[in-house]
Amino acid sequence: MRDLVIIGAGPGGLTAGIYAVRANLDTVMLERSAPGGKMINTYEIENWPGVGKVTGFELSQQMYDHTQSLGVEYAYGNVVAIKDHKTHKTVHTEDGNVIETKAIIIASGTEPRTLDVPNEQKFMAKGISFCAVCDGNFFKNKHVVVLGGGNSAIEESVFLTSLNVTVTVVNILDTLQADPKAINQAKNTGMIDFKLGYEVLSFEGDKALSGVRVKELKTGAISVLPADGAFLFIGHIPKTDFASELGITDKHGYIDVNARMETKTPGIYGIGDVIVKELRQIVTASADGAIAAQNCAKYIESIKQKKR
Repeated sequence: MRDLVIIGAGPGGLTAGIYAVRANLDTVMLERSAPGGKMINTYEIENWPGVGKVTGFELSQQMYDHTQSLGVEYAYGNVVAIKDHKTHKTVHTEDGNVIETKAIIIASGTEPRTLDVPNEQKFMAKGISFCAVCDGNFFKNKHVVVLGGGNSAIEESVFLTSLNVTVTVVNILDTLQADPKAINQAKNTGMIDFKLGYEVLSFEGDKALSGVRVKELKTGAISVLPADGAFLFIGHIPKTDFASELGITDKHGYIDVNARMETKTPGIYGIGDVIVKELRQIVTASADGAIAAQNCAKYIESIKQKKR
């Protein structure tokens, strides 16, 4: 019986591991790939306090090394199910392993929706990004294509213009889905043009991204939009299939938590990008991890007191 299982070793999970071990919790982190989560695929990070510029790989390694110096157990595991037995929980992995635990912190994150078109993987994190706040500085005084028509796409486009980036918004629908205020703000910048009713066919370029090949759906005309970068805001997919039977997610699959990172199932917590929240950043995921681990320690102590 473990005190705590942390599912996911991104910045939130790694921070939760640090705080959990410091609270003397018998803890294991399960990760289905490399530690760091999406952070490891970020070319450069400039907004981690006190560090300055650092690659996502470097920061991931530093966080991971910190957990290991404190003795946090790290194990590979692709979680396929969580079961709540009231007195304890069980975490089931794809390889048939079952871990009994008193508490669980879900830090499994999200996966950006992708287009699955030619050269998309080639330019991932090398011209293609999913976060203007994170990577916008790399495109100062340049031109980018933003894919999507919702609030995220339009608001991030406006943010990019504050960096003197000119933007072409490409949306497969012939209208924008963002709210009118955001659309008006985008149009008023004078730095954003719109290609509505266009389908992306491929990303173009040799060593660096140079353009986006699109097709106008009404006419079938194909053209290449010049671009130094491309930002995809066509949605995210929370990795919560394994928790679907617990009833702790909203209709989109994101986990509902309170300010203590608690779900409605006692002993199960959610942190980072996988929860319902406004800002998904490395620093906010880390803060979630610290809060969850501290409240997890209190929860486990309450269990012990009931048994006395």
